[in-house]
Amino acid sequence: KEKCPTCKGGGLVLKKESVTIDIPEGVDSGNRIRVGGKGNAGKDGVRGDLYLIIEVQNDDHFVRHNDDIYLEMPVFFTQILLQESIKIPTLKGEVELKLPIDTKDKQQFRFSGEGVKNVHNGRCGNLMVQIKVMHPTSLSAEQRELIEKLHHSFGYESQPHKSLFDGIYDKVKEWFSLDK
Repeated sequence: KEKCPTCKGGGLVLKKESVTIDIPEGVDSGNRIRVGGKGNAGKDGVRGDLYLIIEVQNDDHFVRHNDDIYLEMPVFFTQILLQESIKIPTLKGEVELKLPIDTKDKQQFRFSGEGVKNVHNGRCGNLMVQIKVMHPTSLSAEQRELIEKLHHSFGYESQPHKSLFDGIYDKVKEWFSLDK
């Protein structure tokens, strides 16, 4: 006959509750996690399930595509010429990459199993490292002199474009020659 002072006859009381939830490794945006018995209660007092829709934030350095991770790694051009080893950050620590002397700008290197762990099958994706070759934007007089010495030390190899144009004018004259 009398309404409950707490629920005002509604049969339910709204209250806030904190719930700790383990988020499995490898979840991605759009994945759903069900937490049994932590949802709203019905008129019968039985609680339903709580569903979480995951939204993964972007990282400043790593880009995720499915289970693979992509990373652009800046490398100074001299590091390539000296075939230095560089440390690559991963989700689990670091790996080492010995730069081949013929490394190109935008060249990619694959590190198998260094990506995100798949929530369904437990396998890890790959880490794909893309090299970004950095060059100086200006040179001191001493640096310029050293670079010129290095350039000349390579001889003909340092000017591969010259052989492309050997005899080009003769070939062009042949194309337009009236003697044919």
